Amino acid sequence: AICCDEVPAAAAVQLRCRHGWYCTACVSRHVEARLDNGAVAQTCPECGDSLVERDLKRLVPAGLMDRLLSMSLEQAVASADNIRPCPTPDCPMRVALEPGDRAKFTCPECKRESCLRCGAQPYHAKLTCKQHARQQRARRCSITQWMEETGSKQCPQCRMAVTKENLEQQGTQRAECHKMVCRNCNTRFCFKCLAVLTKTFSCGCTKDGHGFIDPVSGKWLGHLRRGAAKKAA
Repeated sequence: AICCDEVPAAAAVQLRCRHGWYCTACVSRHVEARLDNGAVAQTCPECGDSLVERDLKRLVPAGLMDRLLSMSLEQAVASADNIRPCPTPDCPMRVALEPGDRAKFTCPECKRESCLRCGAQPYHAKLTCKQHARQQRARRCSITQWMEETGSKQCPQCRMAVTKENLEQQGTQRAECHKMVCRNCNTRFCFKCLAVLTKTFSCGCTKDGHGFIDPVSGKWLGHLRRGAAKKAA
């Protein structure tokens, strides 16, 4: 059903349901395809019988098995009302949160403090989750309004707010050119069109000879590498 290859007997497997023989490469592709489609439970490709974990461990590569176990854990966490993941992205920590338990959590893995109920980082001391959410919405609205009024932009990579020194002339190049370096993620971009600039690419909004100013050290940084293409075709 999944394998038409001719392989040595040592490289072929028969499942507990007696279906096979399959080469291990095709079994791995079968498992990977099911994971790509969101299916965590692994089954025989012919009869649908479940494949047990100990069999899968000897049939598929370790990296694929780790992915399977990780997705299985995520599915278990999502279906359990009292198990919460650490809000930090990619942190593997999971913790039980029973009704009435304090939601403040300091993760022993990533060391970050957060609220297990709403995911706020850092923890919103002296505020309920609803109060904190209202405060954050109001803050986002005020920042967005300020950016619109001043003509400030967001870094095209990390979305951090970025301004020039002279807020009143941000849309011009009278005091400062449009070549910017994000203080948060170090992305080099054009303040006018938000194109990401590299050593081989310039959008053309600012003269190619202009460089960047390091937002931390204040030093001048060159832009285009000598002989590089200067603009997109």
